[in-house]
Amino acid sequence: MRIGGRRFKLPVVSRLTLAWLAFAALAAGVALYTASDDSRRRAAIAMTVEGIERIAPPAERAPSIADKIERQAFGRQAAASAIEIPVEEAFGDEAEDALEGIEAGASAFADPADDIVITVDGAPARAIAATPTLASLTSLRIAEPDAALLQRTAYGKAPRIAADGRRAAKVYARPFTPGESPHVALIVGGLGLNRALTERAIDELPPEVTLAFAPYARDLDFWARRAREAGHEFMIELPMENRSGEGEALGPATLLTSRDEAQNLQRLDWILSRAEGYFGVTNYLGAHFSADRAAVDPVLARVAAAGLAYVDDTGALKGRKGGGVAIVSRLIDPGFGAEKTRTARDLESLEKYAARSGEALGKTYVNADTLDALVDWAGGLGSRGVALAPASAVLAMRATDS
Repeated sequence: MRIGGRRFKLPVVSRLTLAWLAFAALAAGVALYTASDDSRRRAAIAMTVEGIERIAPPAERAPSIADKIERQAFGRQAAASAIEIPVEEAFGDEAEDALEGIEAGASAFADPADDIVITVDGAPARAIAATPTLASLTSLRIAEPDAALLQRTAYGKAPRIAADGRRAAKVYARPFTPGESPHVALIVGGLGLNRALTERAIDELPPEVTLAFAPYARDLDFWARRAREAGHEFMIELPMENRSGEGEALGPATLLTSRDEAQNLQRLDWILSRAEGYFGVTNYLGAHFSADRAAVDPVLARVAAAGLAYVDDTGALKGRKGGGVAIVSRLIDPGFGAEKTRTARDLESLEKYAARSGEALGKTYVNADTLDALVDWAGGLGSRGVALAPASAVLAMRATDS
């Protein structure tokens, strides 16, 4: 560049300044892009959270899958929507494949409100805080899981009879001393699928009430510990084919007459490994499966060999002696909405049965409509001259009488 016939050169300092300015401009551009990209990512996160909150069901909602299944159990019309679990045959030769398939199917049975866990920093979600109860401070607390009563299987630890002959059916039973009054026991099932109802059942029902958990329940070890600390003995439910061809609706671990013995026992082993410290198992539906001797006998034999009690509410096993099998005296209609009166009617019938026979064993399924009724009924038995007993105590009474 010439000025007045002379070549003009930028001072060295000016060149350095230009270099710094260029560098600063580049840095500013990078910063702007990063900020813009970060804004886009924050917007995406906000949209995701907003979407989750929008689709999350309210605390009080339409009947859940568990409610629909309970309606089927009592012969009433199921909800219009079909129950489908898009899971391929889960059990092959490999235990890991089987477990993966079952857990995938189990998500369809979990309470939708429990599916959403959001943490800002990516840390694990905080566990539900256990609420200490009076029963947890007494000598009637259920025994802690004993390693001598467990064996390793392809799916985890499952019950067995200890080397010294001790059985889970005795060790994990709630301590109880029979009196002169008629005794009545109640098993409340379908727990673990709905967090709020499960917490209420554990905390509000008297500790003598026996609880039964669905094998698909999330955090089953946690619920088992909560039940034990509250003084409740508990059971695990075995989903079984209720009507011919309808078993698949209960998930990939369902025991079916169409499966061979090895396939059903494989599913039973998975169910038995879901928790520790339970004294027995009970059917979940299963009228069709329980009536098929070829299908149910191997299952009952495996349950007995594990040292567990078995409670049947289908009536298909009536007349069987020994093997730790007990039949409920009355299946209590869980009631829905205006049908609550059926629950009260059946509970009254259960008391009358106990008055005639000296003991009675009832079973029902939890739901928001009737939990209050169950709490009131159980709490008032003593004033009517009837003693509330754990299910294991009634089983022991029957074993002594036979």
